[in-house]
Amino acid sequence: MSLAFYKVLHVLAVFLVIAALGGVAAHAASGQSKQASPLYRLSMALHGVGLLLALVGGFGMLAKLGVDGGALIPGWAWAKMVVWLLFAAAIAVPYRAPQAARHLLWGLPVLGGIATYLAIYKPF
Repeated sequence: MSLAFYKVLHVLAVFLVIAALGGVAAHAASGQSKQASPLYRLSMALHGVGLLLALVGGFGMLAKLGVDGGALIPGWAWAKMVVWLLFAAAIAVPYRAPQAARHLLWGLPVLGGIATYLAIYKPF
């Protein structure tokens, strides 16, 4: 696969993750429970598939950039993996702490911006 393919896959995956998290956070912030959401299972599926595809796309891009299994993974890539873990864990926040769901709606784009900065500028 080409570098462009992995980039498109990665961006599509991030859209899936943010859409799922945004939907769950907005629903929880409005005071609803997950049992009241007809789209809860779909949101969970989109979140999981998006996370998996983001990982595949990200590591595919690293391979195309010449980072192989024997080389050290650059610091910016480690930082992006931490962002990935935060996106993965964020799905547990809205219904467990509905008061934090509103903050998540602001935090998700910020987290995405950090990941974008790391990918474009590769600062370390």
